Amino acid sequence: MERIYRMAGLAALAGVWLLGVKPCLAQVADCAAPVATPAGLVRGAADPDTATCSWKGIPFAAPPVGELRWKAPQPAPPWPGVREAKAFGNMCLQDLTNNFANGNGPLRYSEDCLYLNVWRPAKPGVFPVMVWIHGGGYTSGAGGAPAYAGDRLAAAGDVVVVTFNYRLNVFGFLAHEQLLQEDPHGSTGNYGSLDQIAALQWVHDHIAKFGGDPQAVTIFGQSAGGWSVCTMLATPLAQGLFQGAILESGGCEASHTLARGFADGRAAAKKLGCAEDNLACMRSRSAAQVLTWAGLTGPTDYPFMPHEDGYVLSGTPLSLIQAGRFNNVPFIAGSNRDEVSKLVALARPLSYWIGPNQYQATVHRWIEIADAAPLLELYPLSQYRKPRYAYAQMFSDRALVCPTYAGMAAVAQRQPQTWYYRFDYDGFRWGRLLGAFHSMEVPLVFNALDRAPYSILYDQKPKQIQEAEALSRIIQGYWVNFAKTGDPNGPGLPFWPPFLPAAQMQVLNNPVAAAPAKMDERARFWAEYDRSHRSLFDTALKKLKQRK
Repeated sequence: MERIYRMAGLAALAGVWLLGVKPCLAQVADCAAPVATPAGLVRGAADPDTATCSWKGIPFAAPPVGELRWKAPQPAPPWPGVREAKAFGNMCLQDLTNNFANGNGPLRYSEDCLYLNVWRPAKPGVFPVMVWIHGGGYTSGAGGAPAYAGDRLAAAGDVVVVTFNYRLNVFGFLAHEQLLQEDPHGSTGNYGSLDQIAALQWVHDHIAKFGGDPQAVTIFGQSAGGWSVCTMLATPLAQGLFQGAILESGGCEASHTLARGFADGRAAAKKLGCAEDNLACMRSRSAAQVLTWAGLTGPTDYPFMPHEDGYVLSGTPLSLIQAGRFNNVPFIAGSNRDEVSKLVALARPLSYWIGPNQYQATVHRWIEIADAAPLLELYPLSQYRKPRYAYAQMFSDRALVCPTYAGMAAVAQRQPQTWYYRFDYDGFRWGRLLGAFHSMEVPLVFNALDRAPYSILYDQKPKQIQEAEALSRIIQGYWVNFAKTGDPNGPGLPFWPPFLPAAQMQVLNNPVAAAPAKMDERARFWAEYDRSHRSLFDTALKKLKQRK
């Protein structure tokens, strides 16, 4: 693989000199100067509003189509001349009904989607690099979404910002026995994660030509991007490709066993009208057929995640981190105060009429737990106005808050440079109703309050916008300082104590302040709950396979 990349890069450079074009090899100051990549030259553009240069839609791997569907990413084929890098590449195929984060603008979807984007300050220099991994439940999203534009973050922090696409849903995370057998590493079900690793490898090898420091790379991501950050921490394939990590509202238990993956893979083959072991048939189906027929099985099932295949992952990311088998780098992690709790409370009408005397029975039924007493102690009804709010907080903690905390706490046992936060800000339109819900820190990280889709929540009074912008500057300051030094603290920012030894967190709100985390007991409960349910699920799969 390395030899192929090296040969492609030499061929591209040879073509450059034959064309008489002088490539810019380091410290780009002229945004339009061609920059050499392993597959050929790219030309970017200047953004006068932010004094940045950008390169959009750079291929970092070959289009994963035809025989390359459900295979590890391959080197991008070379192109002649200079490629204009002024427009985002295709988004990966996804469920078009879940298009909130993408901004609902004019979109192009395709299997040919492995593109990345680069922003840097429009001045000479070598800058730290921040690589964003987008969220979307591993089923949707794109690095070119308006809210993820890296221009303002690059300008404000003097950093290089990189975003990229990776294969999603059935295209990115289908596991199958036949796919495992044809792979030289015995890997299957991790094509989206391998795309992420390929993008990080591209950054490591080539970002210096765009003014970035390959020895000062920080990965950061939200939701499924946060899950991905934990996967990158846990996989040996990403060793040395980054020096810091920021996990926003994700977690470290987002993976499936091969037993589950194979069951889903056989089911996908049947949905495509193919024999269970006929890969040629599955690859012959159109991308639209694969997406439609072999898609999600339920809105909360999440069948598409990285798999513990022994190559990308040899266990859950959390178990690997707890065992000390991970890429041990400085780490920031946190979640939002309400995540999905207020949304769940609003969306479950039957819960409206549950009275206090029905609390224990309802928890027993909804959580599917034999003994509800421990939960009642962890979520005493006295702390909530109604039972539905207590249940909604349980849902939010189990799905996002506690998995994030558990991953952070596990890293902190071996990494002293670890910081934990909780995002509490709800000063946006409908904030009192929705709370500090999932993803609401993202527009403050990127200073994208006026960009889709978050702009609909910030069309308010000037004072409220000023408050949000002030908090955005603080959060950006923390993230940028961390990327530069491995520590979020710096001049002009409220002091953020490390997580240990006092189990402290930073509450990101107006004002910003430190507080005790107080999450250990809830995190332990939900970790044990999910372990037991995961075991029951895999046992049921084995019994089903034995019957066949």
